[in-house]
Amino acid sequence: MLTLKVFKSRLLLTLVLSAFTLLIMPVEGFSQTNRTGRGGALVGFIYGSDQKTPVKNAVVKLRHVENGQEFFSQPTDATGAYKIENLKEGKYVLGITASDGDYNFGYVVSVKAGEIGKLSLALMRGEIAPMGQNQQNSGESKPSFFYTPVGIAILMVATTVALYGAFKLIEGKEEASPSKK
Repeated sequence: MLTLKVFKSRLLLTLVLSAFTLLIMPVEGFSQTNRTGRGGALVGFIYGSDQKTPVKNAVVKLRHVENGQEFFSQPTDATGAYKIENLKEGKYVLGITASDGDYNFGYVVSVKAGEIGKLSLALMRGEIAPMGQNQQNSGESKPSFFYTPVGIAILMVATTVALYGAFKLIEGKEEASPSKK
């Protein structure tokens, strides 16, 4: 049993007991509420096509990929700030409604329960094209560089050089370097 003889004063005894109590108590209970019951949040700023000018009165929309539930932010303020709270954990697609139209983004945003994600976006006009295709003003699609005769020739030469170098490395008789002296 702890006595005053061991600690010499009541103050020292109180300090030791307080320190021991703080060490064995869970600290996270004091700092935050239980995270498992809370939803996630998404915050950030919306900018114009110059990536500097804040967009006012834009509404950020999120749609849950699995169940289709939609969440909306309040209209952005003069700084372009938005905030969406109480999001269920999961994956969402993102869209923005601004005064000059609707913007849809071709990627998925992941939200974790109890955490705040930060995502700032710039609104730029354009369409998402499949990889390897660029849209021209005339409506025709231009093939990727590697589908042109020059691109195919470059690929063939690069493949031949790589295979020759690998062969020489395996053979071990010569240095596999294109700049051999």
